This record gives sequence, structure tokens and C-alpha cells, in this order.
Amino acid sequence: MAGRIILVRHGQTTSNVDRLLDTEPPGAELTDLGRQQATDVGTELAEYCGAGEGSLGRIDTVYCGISLRTQQTAMLAARAVEAYAGLPERALRVHPTVGIHELAAGEMEMRGDDEAHRAYAVATAGWLRGDTEARMAGEFGEGLSDILGRYQPVLETIAEEHELGTQDRDVIVVSHGAAIRTMATHATRIDPEFAFAGYLANCRFIVLAPGGREFGKWELVRWADLDHQI
Repeated sequence: MAGRIILVRHGQTTSNVDRLLDTEPPGAELTDLGRQQATDVGTELAEYCGAGEGSLGRIDTVYCGISLRTQQTAMLAARAVEAYAGLPERALRVHPTVGIHELAAGEMEMRGDDEAHRAYAVATAGWLRGDTEARMAGEFGEGLSDILGRYQPVLETIAEEHELGTQDRDVIVVSHGAAIRTMATHATRIDPEFAFAGYLANCRFIVLAPGGREFGKWELVRWADLDHQI
């Protein structure tokens, strides 16, 4: 088994509770539930990646976006991995990284009404299908070319620098729901309808195996908690 990239959605935020399209960094912080979710997923990932008895197992490092919620989630998850493995605090490094933040909602930013959510859902479906015309309205609204232009190079660099094509290592990347689903879809070329239906809840994760292949030909190992995986 070669290396994997584990894309983890952040924990629940105050904006999630209020159903607000909060996409611009730094964004809202985690709720108490979100903090617990982050700790729990850290323990889950430690087990999933074979950590324990003083070893991080397959886990190489953790990256996160620049939003407050992804940094909080990554730090709490990393501390949980260390506790599970019996390692001292900060044995697992967390690297905030530019480019892997959420697709910007533009004019719909911080709106929670049905119209705003429908607009974001329609745009998301377009991004998954590869529609370069699908984007959020407004000066700061983003489209597919925006997310691929800033997120794809990060994933490719991670795959190359951590030698995921040949080494049995796992890299955890804490990011955002729509961004993760879009990037995983285009990294593996899976069915966009499957990706749209496969909602990614807070602190659930998608696992990709680059395998030394070019982006677009990566393998999908796991999509959240769906019983049926492609």
C-alpha cells in the first residue's frame, strides 16, 4: 500500500449552527461540539493509520487551511493522535497552508436563507461536473478554475514531497466540505452525481491514493462513511 492523502472536513462551527455561508477566512470558530468532533476524528485517524505504542504509524504530518476552524480542528486532532500514540504534545506538526480554503460564496457570503443555499448547491453541482461557467455571483465569488488553480498545486506538492507514490505514508489535510468534494472528484474522476449525493459531514473524511499518477488519475480509497464506495 502506497501513501494516502486524507482530506478531513473541519468540525462544527457557530456559522454551521446558524446555517450561514461562511466561506471567507478567518471565519467562525468551532462550537463545543465541533471541538469534540475534532478530538474524536483525531483518535479515529490514529487508529485508521496504525498509530500507537509510541509511533505515529503511517501519519507523516498534518496540513490545514488558513481559516480559524480548520486550524482549530487540525490542532485538536493532532493532540488526539499524540495521546493515542503515547507521544508528547507537538510530536505531530500542523502546517497552516494557503490555497486550500473554501470556495468563496461571493454575494451570498454570511447568508443563511434558502435562496443562498440553493445557489451554492447549484454551483457545487456544476463544479463537480466540471462546468467552468458555474460560479458564485459577485466580485469575490469563485468558480472551478479558481479552486483548481489554488488547491490542486498544494495536493500535487504534498504527493511529491512526501513521496506518496512509493512510501506507505499518510498525510492529513484539514479543509472544507465543498472544496474537498470538488478536489476529490477531479483528482479521481469519479461520478459527479455520486460526489454530489455523498455529503461530507463535519469531521468526516475522504481518502485518496495518488500512487505516483498524475492528478485526475488518483485512486479513491474512501468517501466519508458511505457503505457503497466506488
